[in-house]
Amino acid sequence: MRSRASSAERFPDNGGVAIVIVLWVVLVLSLLISGFAFTMHVETQVASYARKELKAEMLARSGVEVARMQLILGALSPTNSGFDALNQDWSTNELLYVDHELGDGIFNVKVTDEESKIPINRATDVQLKRLFGLLGADPADGDVITDSILDWIDTDDLTRLNGAESDYYQSLSPPYRAKNAPLDRVEELLLIRGVTPELYQGTPATDTDPARPGLAEVFTTMSSGSINVNTASAIVLQALGLDEAQVQAVLSRRDGADGIPGTEDDLPFHSAEEFFAAIGNLDPATKLTAQALVTVNSSFFTVKSTGEVGGVKRTILATLFRNGAKIQTVMWREVREGT
Repeated sequence: MRSRASSAERFPDNGGVAIVIVLWVVLVLSLLISGFAFTMHVETQVASYARKELKAEMLARSGVEVARMQLILGALSPTNSGFDALNQDWSTNELLYVDHELGDGIFNVKVTDEESKIPINRATDVQLKRLFGLLGADPADGDVITDSILDWIDTDDLTRLNGAESDYYQSLSPPYRAKNAPLDRVEELLLIRGVTPELYQGTPATDTDPARPGLAEVFTTMSSGSINVNTASAIVLQALGLDEAQVQAVLSRRDGADGIPGTEDDLPFHSAEEFFAAIGNLDPATKLTAQALVTVNSSFFTVKSTGEVGGVKRTILATLFRNGAKIQTVMWREVREGT
């Protein structure tokens, strides 16, 4: 008996330890399986998002191609030959441009006539000062911005009275040099003395003040250098030198009886002569400058196409150059938007 007791003391029952070990093994395996399942779930979500992202991009590309085809058809149309206006299908096409379903997603398209804007590299000091006054800039600030833009574009290092050349920009942090060449992109304006983000982006409407467009909406660097008076905004027409009464005469004729651009009752101008006849008297100097800019047709168009699948959006900005029925892409930028 003493021998058996000694044996029990030397070799206690290990059943409890085994159960604890088994439980730990089960716990570890459960954690591994849970981690694997979570990883697979994440990878599935990532793969699903990637598929949606690719589909959204393809939809956005499809939207660009739809706009391209509308621009070609517009050039070939016998009724629209020789002029471009906001009531034509390239601009206003709800059936093809708004929430157009394709596969399991949609795309939305907006086409902007680049020649509805002021070609910044051809703008005169008089036009620039007039525009900044219309945008609410203080006259002194308008003089600074005007001279600084002209200094940025010209090829010399001579500073205008209120302008800025490299010596001014070298004093900034970080320093840089004046370009002394035409602007390649409108965004370059933000580098120029006096141009603030607010002036560049514009301001939304408030309870007391109307919305004010920004330089990004008014200027272009991608155009033939002319302004299409069938698509130009009121502020662009005023910058050309038209007074409020003349602008109203243009809009009343161009936008039709309902006063809404891009509708069936629009009466766009078929020639520059029709435009000048509609505005009446214009002082000789202003008319001479305007005649060098005014047109009724366009060659450059920017397409903003957004594809969407399951809440995932992809946007493409493409500027197209149209020469007759031929279309060439001169700018392509893909924009990632939030889901």
